[in-house]
Amino acid sequence: MSYSEKQRDLLEMMATNEEAIARLYEAYSTKFTNYREFWSQLANEEMQHSSCISKLSAKAKEGDVFINEGRFKREAIQTFSDYLNREIIKAQTQDIPLITALSTALYIEQSIIEHQYFEVFKTDSVELKHLLMELSQATDDHLNRVKRVWSENR
Repeated sequence: MSYSEKQRDLLEMMATNEEAIARLYEAYSTKFTNYREFWSQLANEEMQHSSCISKLSAKAKEGDVFINEGRFKREAIQTFSDYLNREIIKAQTQDIPLITALSTALYIEQSIIEHQYFEVFKTDSVELKHLLMELSQATDDHLNRVKRVWSENR
């Protein structure tokens, strides 16, 4: 299957959402200075996820990765993007408790896992399968780290 404009747009939206998650976590790192390192590390890793999606997009263009266009509706990805942008504004403009920020992060990471966000990609390449597995494991790791800090602060 050839790389379509629809596939490119889908992957750009996914990468943009990873960047928005990073911006949200970076806003939290500014707000919650006692947890700056925790939030900053998550933010940096989310930027790496965006880079991975961009790499997968380039591989899809070369024909090395199949993109399941029907996996997500554009509207669903846009709804998630809108949610992230609202949360970024809230983090930047409102006085929110740490537990609220942690609950938001918990929701985000759980949503990515529950909706099997990265299953939009299919490949026969061992290298790219490894990259997809790393993305999935990194999201699981984020969820576990957020859960741990959330439990410590509830």
